[in-house]
Amino acid sequence: MNFGNAGRTLAWIRAVAAAGTSLLASCGSSIAPLRPAWQQDANLYHQGFPARESQTTTTPHMVARVVYAAPEQVARLMERQGDVPDAQRGFARMGDGTVDLAMQDVASGKWIESYLCGGILFVTGLPNQAYRIVLKNRTPQPLELGVGVDGKDAQTGGTASLGRGSLRVEPHGKLVLERAARGPLLFKRVDSDAALFDTSPQGRTGVIQLAVFLAADAPSIGPEKLRASQIAPLGFFPIGRPEQYR
Repeated sequence: MNFGNAGRTLAWIRAVAAAGTSLLASCGSSIAPLRPAWQQDANLYHQGFPARESQTTTTPHMVARVVYAAPEQVARLMERQGDVPDAQRGFARMGDGTVDLAMQDVASGKWIESYLCGGILFVTGLPNQAYRIVLKNRTPQPLELGVGVDGKDAQTGGTASLGRGSLRVEPHGKLVLERAARGPLLFKRVDSDAALFDTSPQGRTGVIQLAVFLAADAPSIGPEKLRASQIAPLGFFPIGRPEQYR
């Protein structure tokens, strides 16, 4: 009698195991493919045409924000920010990692002392110090930028905005900017802490904003398949971090 019960139990276990294996295989094959970060718009066409929402939107994918001031004032601003400052030695990774950003002293070629704190890059800049903005594109797609410096559009000299500009950064490329429409980039005297709290599109003295867009001629990227290491038991939840960049 006991042998009969044991046999039935073993058969039941085998049946459950077979069903689980079958379910895992079916889930693994039916899960929608992962897509890179830039391929969130399912309407994008290959070859970059026709232009779709992600390629023509007036809303930036991200805004990299820089606040500069004299060293003692930067320390006070970061204290008011209420986050832990992370000293940067060169490039800082901004936002979701689409771009890396750094400020360089024109005279010496050295990276200017800066701190990433609460998503803002705080830079220690002295009045009339000439500097250059250096930006790296970490994605496999071309980007377009709108740059606002001290409330002025770097390209036109008009009022700054977070609109799409004509500055272009090729895939995995670099942009170096040390001159604006009105001359070389120079830090100004910042007399108050208002720059920390000014999130307007135009900004003000002490604020540098870079609006990042997917270029209008950016091609589509094909979907990525789930890797074996990303399929959990029964295929319900992917594990590990999907690849966002190639």
